[in-house]
Amino acid sequence: MDDYSTGFCIRASRGGGGGTGTKCGRWNPTNEQVKVLTELFRSGLRTPSTDQIQKISSQLSFYGKIESKNVFYWFQNHKARERQKRRRVLVDEGNEVIHHHHENITKVSYTKSE
Repeated sequence: MDDYSTGFCIRASRGGGGGTGTKCGRWNPTNEQVKVLTELFRSGLRTPSTDQIQKISSQLSFYGKIESKNVFYWFQNHKARERQKRRRVLVDEGNEVIHHHHENITKVSYTKSE
């Protein structure tokens, strides 16, 4: 198992009294990587094939460390978050309709009893 799939960080000191760094088990995409992935998603790519994932990860490696699984999971997570957003909007719109419907019923009942 490689260090990037373990999910924990190791504090690594550099010899000679230099600075310290952190080696994390979590992929942290660069701004450029996120930009390219987002553009691909917006262009309609939702579930890239294995070949597409290979090509994307190889192109994005120019901007920093990345593995194919990072690309795969990014698309999976982004798609799930988009679905959640759509559901929240639909629920909010549904609640808005119910609220207006309730207001109209209340107004009608007041006018009928006058």
